[in-house]
Amino acid sequence: MTTSDLDQVDQLIEAGDFDGARSALTSVPQDLVEGKVLRAKLGLYDGTLPPGPAMQRLIQIMRQHPDAPRVKELYQEASNRAYQSRQSSVSHSHPPPPSEDGTEGSK
Repeated sequence: MTTSDLDQVDQLIEAGDFDGARSALTSVPQDLVEGKVLRAKLGLYDGTLPPGPAMQRLIQIMRQHPDAPRVKELYQEASNRAYQSRQSSVSHSHPPPPSEDGTEGSK
């Protein structure tokens, strides 16, 4: 697998062609660092890998291969997605106020 092939997989992910990217990744060795990063990106983009676990996976990769291509940028993106997904609304984070009869919620 060449750098050009990996770039094509990355482009498929960016374009939203997750099935095409998944198919192309089957020919990438499981232990290839660039493949690990692209698999994490695919999972993050297609929703099968939530941002938190994606960040953990990317941290493991960065510890072993600090100069791995794409990993730092993808970590930043996963971090941003994790932050955005934790945005809460007051209506969702607090129970409704008690009603006039003293029970929670409205009728």
